[in-house]
Amino acid sequence: MPRKRTQTLFVLFARPQQHARSGTQYITNDGSTTLSSSQAARFWTFWDAKAFAEANHIALNPLTYIGREDFTDFDMRG
Repeated sequence: MPRKRTQTLFVLFARPQQHARSGTQYITNDGSTTLSSSQAARFWTFWDAKAFAEANHIALNPLTYIGREDFTDFDMRG
């Protein structure tokens, strides 16, 4: 059975990350929020995520911030 590969990418969190993954909110490519990590806007570098936030007038602060998230091959296709 093939192993699931994961890729760690940068995302914008819309509120503090929960210890249990339920309830974590992400910013999508259109600037809205979602509970689904597979719909989150994903970036290869911190600077790409920061540029996206600036271009979309998303204020980065303790509640809306750039962090890292692991994505499987399945997530990357979605």
